[in-house]
Amino acid sequence: MDRTGRGRASRRGSPLDAWALAFGCVIGWGSFVMPGTTFLPDAGPLGAAMGIALSAVMILVIGANYGYLMERSPEGGGSYAFTRRILGDDHAFLTAWSLGLAYLSLLWANATAFILIGRFFVGDALQWGFHYTFAGYDVFGGEVLTTLLIQILFGL
Repeated sequence: MDRTGRGRASRRGSPLDAWALAFGCVIGWGSFVMPGTTFLPDAGPLGAAMGIALSAVMILVIGANYGYLMERSPEGGGSYAFTRRILGDDHAFLTAWSLGLAYLSLLWANATAFILIGRFFVGDALQWGFHYTFAGYDVFGGEVLTTLLIQILFGL
């Protein structure tokens, strides 16, 4: 038990666990679309390679920070528990809300990434129902329904 009377987690994360968490946070729509539609045409192969290398360094920094956090605060609660212990309840509350909003704002992007993968593997199988264009991309009812089902599945 720690000083607050809460139990400690029985398993500590390794640096590889922290890196996997940081890497998992960057997967989504942008990782599939932007390299081919933005990075290569605008920056060329060298600029795209530099961007990928810079992103890799940033992921390593995030992973190192999460590793530090997990070593210093092994109890459940992660960032909330670490911030609460170091800066107090008010900062911990803001940290929890900020992380929650960040994850919610990325949920739609990660779910729509499945549709991009689906278009590659199953072609137009999900392209049925109503159709509209948003930001230059065609969107179909089957794709919207699939995205909603994925979000419900992961939500459960």
